[in-house]
Formats: sequence, structure tokens, C-alpha cells
Amino acid sequence: MTVPVVAVEGVSKRFGAVQALRDVSVAFNVGEITALIGENGAGKSTLMRVLEGEHRPDSGRVLVDGQPVQLSSPRAAHGSGIRVIHQEPEIIPELTVAENIFIGDIKARGAIFLDRADLERRSLDLLRTFGVVDVLSPGQRCHGLSPALRQLIEIMRGGRARGCLPSTSRPRL
Repeated sequence: MTVPVVAVEGVSKRFGAVQALRDVSVAFNVGEITALIGENGAGKSTLMRVLEGEHRPDSGRVLVDGQPVQLSSPRAAHGSGIRVIHQEPEIIPELTVAENIFIGDIKARGAIFLDRADLERRSLDLLRTFGVVDVLSPGQRCHGLSPALRQLIEIMRGGRARGCLPSTSRPRL
């Protein structure tokens, strides 16, 4: 039996008089697509905010690769390999495709200079993996990109965070 890459066990969350989550358990496995479906107010966004480190559960736990983790902030979630891709992309239009993909993970040369060569190489690898190197380029500014391309940049950012996009495979788009 394989261990889920991320799991939520018995998570509850209350906001004052509102019980947003009650004893929620769900497992996310490698190679599977999981949809959270429910009416407005069912707790889908709250669960995502728990996984993203924005909310701490009142009870229950989050596990990554079978080990309990404390997700006290989005940075902690990202460090654990969890990245939530929202319906509305969080792309900074003034930045380039490469800068948006690797925001928070841009290597430096020396004390203050960005390693632009490394950034371009890593970006080109991802663009090739996704088969969009003819549509997007690392130095291209993101203003004016279609919603679909902005969403794709979010997916590339999230996918590379856990290293789950091997260069030998190419996702179908």
C-alpha cells in the first residue's frame, strides 16, 4: 500500500459560531486527480487554506509523505511541497514568465546579482516539459497573457515545488 503524498486526518476548523470543517479526512495520491465538490460554504476553501498554511486546524493533522507537519504559514506549506493553485492566478504582470515561475527561488550570483542564466535554463526546462516553449519564453513579461497561460504558469510553479515534473515525462495539455 502506498503512502499518500499529502493527507488530512480528522481536521476540524471553527470560526466563531461557524463550524467550517468537521472531522475531514482526505488523501491525495501521486498520479491521481482529486476534485473537491460542494455547495458554497461547504468548507472547500477552508480546507485548502489549512493545506496552504493560512489557517491552522482546531483539531486533526496534515501529513506529508506519511509524516505529520505543522503548516504555520504558506512558506511552511511550500517548504513541505504543498502549493495550492487557485482559480484566479497570482501572477505578477510586470515580472517575466521565468520570474513568476521561480518567484521565491531565484538563485543569486555573488551577494546581490540574480543568476539569470540559471533562471533561464530552469525555465526553459519547464517550458519544454509542458510543450509550450513555442508559446512562452522565459524573458516574456506576463502582462497581456491569456487566463489559460497565466494558469499554466501557476501550475508550473506548483509542480516544480515538489519536483514532481521530471524532465523525462511530458504532461498532456
